[in-house]
Amino acid sequence: MSQNTEQEFVNSRLWNLFRSRFKSSTTEASYWSDIQEFCRFTGKAFSDTDTGDVVRYYEYLSDRTEQGKISPLTMTKKFRELHSFAMFCAGSEEADDQKSSEDYFQPYLKQMAKERRLARSIPVEDMDALLQAVSGNLMSYAILTLMYRAGLSSTEIINLDGEADFIRYDDGIYAVVKGRRELCRIPEDAWQILTAYMEQRDIHSSLFYNRSGRPLNAMYISRMMKKYCRKAGIQNYSAESIRNSCAFNLFAYGAGPEQVAEQMGRTERQIKRYKGISYRGNLRKHAEDLVKMKIEKP
Repeated sequence: MSQNTEQEFVNSRLWNLFRSRFKSSTTEASYWSDIQEFCRFTGKAFSDTDTGDVVRYYEYLSDRTEQGKISPLTMTKKFRELHSFAMFCAGSEEADDQKSSEDYFQPYLKQMAKERRLARSIPVEDMDALLQAVSGNLMSYAILTLMYRAGLSSTEIINLDGEADFIRYDDGIYAVVKGRRELCRIPEDAWQILTAYMEQRDIHSSLFYNRSGRPLNAMYISRMMKKYCRKAGIQNYSAESIRNSCAFNLFAYGAGPEQVAEQMGRTERQIKRYKGISYRGNLRKHAEDLVKMKIEKP
């Protein structure tokens, strides 16, 4: 293992260009952490990566997955991020002064594709692009945040009446959601965005409303998704895929089935389609506190 510092592992000009695409500082932190982990494993600068390095890293993560130390979703997340950065480096003019870059990670994503059949989710870089595209519309931004961070469905969101549906307890904010027996915890970052929206909204019979002041419907949400996915330049994702990502993120960072089921308003039997291995259900922290991804205000 070389004694390279973290700064020496990655071309700073390339990294600054790459990270400037992100809306969320925690998206940046997630990428930086996984890139540095890979480089520390290889002992090389990222630009010197060869196919043997990726093979060894894949085998290392596979072993950790089999031992139950990480989930298959965490492994997929790491490879997605490494693939995305490698693709950026390969296509950047800033890489001219470096060894020719090549993406050795992409072939392994094909092997991991079977996980997507469990429940379709949205890659973190696409979610970040979507948030960037919708940042000029605070209502749509708040809706996406509630799906992605709180695990609320589009139906649950359009049925929210207003501020009275949210209750503050000593440990945080909870929502009264129609159709659920239990309250739904709202993560702090989502609550800050929702508060900003509520401070500037007009008072109507529903929390979210159209230009006429009437409650939204499922068709509105569907059209909203198509509009902003197109603006973000990403494939057309459904509202359900955004919500699925909440469960994926919780599992990827170590939440147990019971925690995820409670947050998503599902039974443990239903929630198993979101996970790849059996988890040790012994975590004490609130499920959303395990997730490193947070969303900033637009």
